[in-house]
Amino acid sequence: MRTLMILSVLALAACNENAGWNPNYAGINANTPYGKYLREREVALHGKGATPQVIPIVLPAKAPTAEEIAGTAPRKAAAAAPVTETARPAVPANAQVAQSGPYPGSTPVLVRYAHAEQQAPGTATYRRSGGSVDAAARACRSYASADAAQTAFIAAGGPVIDPRGMDPDGDGFVCGWDPRPYRQSRL
Repeated sequence: MRTLMILSVLALAACNENAGWNPNYAGINANTPYGKYLREREVALHGKGATPQVIPIVLPAKAPTAEEIAGTAPRKAAAAAPVTETARPAVPANAQVAQSGPYPGSTPVLVRYAHAEQQAPGTATYRRSGGSVDAAARACRSYASADAAQTAFIAAGGPVIDPRGMDPDGDGFVCGWDPRPYRQSRL
């Protein structure tokens, strides 16, 4: 009986593991831009709302100083930086930026993806097996636009994996989505 009581207490303690102890953890109920994004994403995953177009980035590992931004600060040897350049694809400074919406000033997901994937549409880059053009066309019909389909593809793990078979040619672009307009500056 005593063992059962101890196991019950431990099980209840494990249920609330992440609440409040980590300042970088913004849960779905957090009143932050990332918490709002998580709520919007959950609604979209259940098919009851639009897919969020931008993932906000909060609490950077190291924010640049004004001197570093201006380029006048002497370069220091980097210690152990937890975020590397490979963590996020390089996006040119003159890339498209959201002017309105829930996250103005941020880089939309499709713009970031278009700059990360440099191949042209139709260039097989990722290995695919068993997919067909007909199955991809059926999957694409369930989306309102090519942008919505590409955003859902990225959210589902694309381009590395293709769980719905939307990218049979393995180019990383689905439903006729073209990255070239997103690679051009809108300034």
